[in-house]
Amino acid sequence: MNKSPTTFLPGTTQTVSVAGSSAATSNAFDAQTREVRVVTTVDSYVDIGSSPTAASTSLIIPAYTVEYFKVPSGSKIAFLRVGSTTGTARITELSQ
Repeated sequence: MNKSPTTFLPGTTQTVSVAGSSAATSNAFDAQTREVRVVTTVDSYVDIGSSPTAASTSLIIPAYTVEYFKVPSGSKIAFLRVGSTTGTARITELSQ
């Protein structure tokens, strides 16, 4: 049974600068985290993994669009700006 994103309990939120080189969350997601909510202030390339590096070939998320991702236990998320404007990403761990 799939659950709606609105059924999640927000947990830890991390902030990452979205700039001209790939930057990842400082801390890996909690072992119990299976989903994250992501919002960026600029169009961003995104990569998720144990040691992620966002690149121009990565998934793009548009600015100010809420995205939900399933994530492997202990992973991180990295961002790279699409254009020339620097921004911020906010990543919130979710549980049910």
